[in-house]
Amino acid sequence: MTTMTMNLNFWAENITEESKNEFMTAVEHSATVMMIQMVSENISKLEKRIKTLSDDIDENGDDDANTKTRKLDGLKADKSAYEADKSKLEKSETDTHKVYEKVVAAMTIKNADHFGNKKDVVETVLRVLATWNNRKLMKYAITPAFQSPALHEALETIHITSKAGEDGQLIMSKEVKDAYKKASQELETIIKTTFSLPFETVYTAKTRVKLTAEDKKQLHQLYVKSASNVFDVDDEKNIINFSKRKISTLVRSKKDKKTGDVKYDYSALGGTIADIVMRHYFA
Repeated sequence: MTTMTMNLNFWAENITEESKNEFMTAVEHSATVMMIQMVSENISKLEKRIKTLSDDIDENGDDDANTKTRKLDGLKADKSAYEADKSKLEKSETDTHKVYEKVVAAMTIKNADHFGNKKDVVETVLRVLATWNNRKLMKYAITPAFQSPALHEALETIHITSKAGEDGQLIMSKEVKDAYKKASQELETIIKTTFSLPFETVYTAKTRVKLTAEDKKQLHQLYVKSASNVFDVDDEKNIINFSKRKISTLVRSKKDKKTGDVKYDYSALGGTIADIVMRHYFA
C-alpha cells in the first residue's frame, strides 16, 4: 500500500522514500493518539448523559411511549459505537508506536555540540501536521504547556479595551501601538520556540517558520469569535434589564467561585496560531 506523502518544504535534502514513509507513519500515529483523546472525551460525555437519564427514569419513571428509555438505548448504542472505534484506534496506535518512537528519537538526537531539537517541539510539529484533514484535532495538537499570557494581554488591549472613533475606526493610542508591537514580538517568540525545528535531522532540514504581515492580520481578525447580549431579570418588578455585551475571544477565562482566582484556557488561541503556521510547512 502506497503511503501518502506531504509536500513539505523542510524534508532533508537526501531523504529516502523509506525515511519519508517512516516520518508519515509518525504523523499518522500522532493523528491516532489525538483521535483516541477525542473519542475518549465523547465516551465520557455519553456516560454522564446515560447516568443522568438512568437516574431520572429510576426516580420519575417513563411515559407510555417509553420516550426516555428509547433515548437511553440510543445513547448506549452511541457509546458502544465509540468504544468500537476506540478499540480500532488503539490497535493502530500500537502498530505504529515503534516507528513513531524511532522518528522522534532521531529528530531529537544531540549533535556534536550537544544541541538538538526539543522533544515537545518535534511532537507538536508532528501533531500539527496530523490535523491536515481533521480540524477538530487541532485543539489536541498543542502541548498542554502552551501558554501566552503576554500575547493574550496585548490582544485584549487591542481588541477589547481599546477605544474607537465616531466612524468606528480603532484609535491608535500609544497603548494600542505598544500592544501591537508586543503582540508581534510574542507571536514571533511562540513560533520560534513551539513550531520551528532549529536543527537538521535524518528526516528534516532545519526550518524556521516566518509569519507574514497577512498572517498576523488574520490572527487579529480571528481573536474575537462572537458577541452576545446578557440580560438581568428583576422578578419582583417583572422587569428585564440589559446587563452587558459579552465578547467571546480565542482565550477562555474561568473564575474559581471559592478562591476568586481566574484561570485561562489558551488552547483555542494556540490552535489558531498552529492553523496559521501549518501552510508554512508546505512547499
